[in-house]
Amino acid sequence: MSGHNKQDLSDLNYTMISLISNKINVLIVGGGDAAFIKCRSFSKEGCNVTVVSKEFCPEFLEVDGLYNVKLIKDDYNEVYVDNNHIVIIATNSKETNEIIKKYCDSICKLYVHCEDHKRGLFVSPVQKDTNNIKFALHTKYGSPKTALFMAEIMEDKLCLYTDFIDYTFSIRNKVMKNTLKKEIMNFVCSEDFYFFYTKGLHDSILEMFYKNEI
Repeated sequence: MSGHNKQDLSDLNYTMISLISNKINVLIVGGGDAAFIKCRSFSKEGCNVTVVSKEFCPEFLEVDGLYNVKLIKDDYNEVYVDNNHIVIIATNSKETNEIIKKYCDSICKLYVHCEDHKRGLFVSPVQKDTNNIKFALHTKYGSPKTALFMAEIMEDKLCLYTDFIDYTFSIRNKVMKNTLKKEIMNFVCSEDFYFFYTKGLHDSILEMFYKNEI
């Protein structure tokens, strides 16, 4: 559309990392809708989630009792932050949110600021799984619905490569200790080789170029 450019939208940049979920402790302060959505997302991915609030919206009944979710009826206290790796700031009090943010900054905790995502240190991307790939996606300009739409397109595309991805894994396992490992994997993980894979000629091609190496 005319009149729109990158400068109109955002100057934020993002760095993505993949956390080992069952080792990550997440604190959510707040018991409303935003807090529930974050609780459901992080617990679904296998993180250990503690939610602290004096009141919880009815939706929390959905996650109450899960092995990795703990609901605590209490006021915010710094000790809860100390015991967790990630903090989700989601109360309905601007004053409390600011107190939590300042304490997180003082001890270098990662946090999401649900009231204003630009004031946090990270945002949660859309996450999708295929049989052998997990990926995350979000837009640079803050449109969750667009991110979800594009993630579904990417998921459909990746599913077309499911068997080929498994095949590349099998080759990698075979050449783990081979001095040509990097060269072979570069050869296999290419559009040219994938073309021969779709024609059923992949083993013959590998035999031609890397006889006795695999």
